[in-house]
Amino acid sequence: MRYRRVGNTGLTVSELGIGTWSLVMDWWGADVNKAEEILREAYKEGITFFDTADLYGKGRGEELLGKVLTTVRDKVIILTKIGYDFYSGDTKKQNFSPEYLEKALSLSLSRLNTDYIDVLMIHNPRMSVIQSKEVRDTLEGFRRDGKARVVGVALGPTLGWREEGLKAIEMNYQALEHIFSLIEREPGLDFLKSQIGHFVRVPHASDVLDEERWYTFGNVKMHRALKDSKWLSRALECARELKEKLGIPLHRLALKYVLSEKNVSSVIPNITSKADVRRFKEDVESPDLDDYTLQLLNDFYHAKFKELNRESEEETVIYK
Repeated sequence: MRYRRVGNTGLTVSELGIGTWSLVMDWWGADVNKAEEILREAYKEGITFFDTADLYGKGRGEELLGKVLTTVRDKVIILTKIGYDFYSGDTKKQNFSPEYLEKALSLSLSRLNTDYIDVLMIHNPRMSVIQSKEVRDTLEGFRRDGKARVVGVALGPTLGWREEGLKAIEMNYQALEHIFSLIEREPGLDFLKSQIGHFVRVPHASDVLDEERWYTFGNVKMHRALKDSKWLSRALECARELKEKLGIPLHRLALKYVLSEKNVSSVIPNITSKADVRRFKEDVESPDLDDYTLQLLNDFYHAKFKELNRESEEETVIYK
């Protein structure tokens, strides 16, 4: 396993990260009863970066990390996110008031069985929250008090949020979590010009770029059911063409493409089994993509994927 610095923060993380969202919720096809053993396998295989949020499983994701990583706490980097007031009974309700953020952080620390968070992010904030000096000062206060080492913004839930991401960088947040992939390059490429920490999720573009999961595309309970079915069909057609053109496993190509961007700190694919841990580890440890392959991918994006990227960005309008 190779490791990278998180911007200029002094933190170092494994190139491959693991997120608890795919372990504690059934949208990704994982056996939630095996989450603990999958996390232990990840650490054994050299993964030192673990991504969660208080919302995932209503605290279950944090509780699992608190249990599994307690004896190696000083050897791992934990990212968690706060801002959804699921304690109210409404998992879609957001609250970024200083009082709520302080309460949420305290509860997250308790579940994680730690007295500090390595990377603390506000979860899917809108522009008014990102540009709020009160919110920024509150997070900076957590950092000053030693409760958080790095503070940042997790953009979502969809792809877009270009203006929000650029504003977060302008507001001197130290890290971003955002979507970036072979298909959905924009606005990630704009964010990646900044030498802050970048944690990339959805590198396989709703599993379009992971041929080992194509057999699950008929399952309407999976997370990708939220994507337009026509978009998925067109994207799959293009992905098959790309696979035939290059002869490289798409799941490997997708991860190596993300990691070809030097400002990426860690990539977080949807891991649902110990087998996923091992195959994605093998992917990130494979040789880097050469300039010729990167140029082919760039040409293919402009010919086949760019329109799909634009349509994905437009989905953000629903949430604004």
